[in-house]
Amino acid sequence: DFGISVAGYPEGHPNRISELSAEEVAAMTDAEKGRCCTHDGVTYVCKDDDYKKEMDYLKEKVDAGADFIITQMFFDAEVFKTFVNDCRTWGIECPVVPGLMCINAYPGFKKMTKFCKTRVPKSLEEKMDSMKDDSAAVKKFGVEFGAEICRSLLDSGAPILHFYTLNLEKVVYGITDELGITSGLIEKSNESDAKDMVAVGSAWARAGDTVKSSAGQGVVKEIKSDGTAVVDIDGKVTELAKGSYEKVF
Repeated sequence: DFGISVAGYPEGHPNRISELSAEEVAAMTDAEKGRCCTHDGVTYVCKDDDYKKEMDYLKEKVDAGADFIITQMFFDAEVFKTFVNDCRTWGIECPVVPGLMCINAYPGFKKMTKFCKTRVPKSLEEKMDSMKDDSAAVKKFGVEFGAEICRSLLDSGAPILHFYTLNLEKVVYGITDELGITSGLIEKSNESDAKDMVAVGSAWARAGDTVKSSAGQGVVKEIKSDGTAVVDIDGKVTELAKGSYEKVF
């Protein structure tokens, strides 16, 4: 079967999320308070007028032929539930699939939530800060939190779950084990090559992957610690600096 999915943004598209002054924070509506976020002491939100424009645009995308919606990552289940209700209010009746970014590491969590201006509940922020120097504890908590939010979403009627894995399977396997979808899968996870993976935009590359650059297309032989890729391009081994190549899917 062939289907078309479109992106949905429960907290508003990052380009429509505004930095607020102290006066604007004090004047936020209840709806804005429910989707706002704070990073480094600065509050951001997709204002009601901009959120309406986002929903109008989403309705246009669905009316143009989309079969279902996959959302941007979020860490507050209530934000997703509100978004689904808003979709129905706008006459959007297709399935809305929650997009879930698994918690794998403290630095990545902080970087992504700040970059995307994602709402992080206070309790989650405090928990993450309390174990920022314990990578094993973070992964263990990632499984626990992931399973908890998944149960909440499924109980609210989410039709299916979509995980943004970044090619790191351990936490996802742990979550599916906790949910009873799988059994013992986490024990089979192997992230030994995680250190050899580097992010380039939204893609990851590691040894064996095909990448392209201005020098041509080739196969990655090695990823160095600084992100430089050693690539075989038509039989010639070439080093490509981090950021100068991207994975070919």
